[in-house]
Amino acid sequence: MRLEDMSWPEVEKVLQQPNVIILPVGSTEQHSLHLPLDVDSRCATHIAERVAEKVTGEYKIHVLVAPTLPYTDSSSWLSFPGTMGISAETLVKVVEDITRGLLRQGFRNILILNGHYPNAAPITIALRHLESDFPDAGLYALNWWSVGFDTIPGVRKSRSGLHADELETSVYLAIRPEKVHLDKAVKDLPRYSVSERWAEPDLCGTQRLIYHTRRKHPIKGLSPGVLGDPTVASRETGEKIITAVVDDLAKIILEIMEMPPRT
Repeated sequence: MRLEDMSWPEVEKVLQQPNVIILPVGSTEQHSLHLPLDVDSRCATHIAERVAEKVTGEYKIHVLVAPTLPYTDSSSWLSFPGTMGISAETLVKVVEDITRGLLRQGFRNILILNGHYPNAAPITIALRHLESDFPDAGLYALNWWSVGFDTIPGVRKSRSGLHADELETSVYLAIRPEKVHLDKAVKDLPRYSVSERWAEPDLCGTQRLIYHTRRKHPIKGLSPGVLGDPTVASRETGEKIITAVVDDLAKIILEIMEMPPRT
């Protein structure tokens, strides 16, 4: 299931059959006082593995998980110790090179599963660069929190979902509860330069403006590094969210595999 755990003959065998490979993309950045630096990477990886297990086990379609990309654009949080990454321009090239390498190996259905919101634009640009060179390939990308939308609004207790909030904290509680310190969690809602009518502060909601700045600059000492309310997070909520997201991702993969090749 995990590409790095396989030998090359095992990968070669998978390439001879219908398959999908998932590339998780996360970050290494602060997630407030109560979560570790690997939240974005760990959540994307865990969900990718769960999807691979489900689709491979239930539908006999080979789904592999490529090594997670943990270094991305985390420039908003650079004043917080431990945060590290690369520029958005470098990320475009890295994603493009990794994806191009997978395509040259013979993979034809590649799903990039993003766990860090600012990665979305660079990932999209990278795949657009590849589309003309590989017109027969299936290239897909999504943020993991963008699915499961039939379930997530009904199980969460807070409205805002942005960073180190209820959503991420709940999912991490379900994955790695020993690394979550809810006693240190604080609520801090974002404030923007335009009203919520145009800048909905919720990654699971409709985005009116595709980019906008925050009034409150996220600097250590002025911000606890959270955008939302993690104090209401729970492991039970996290498990429900993961199940809903995995189920929807499995449906997407099944649709991908049923799509006939372009002629």
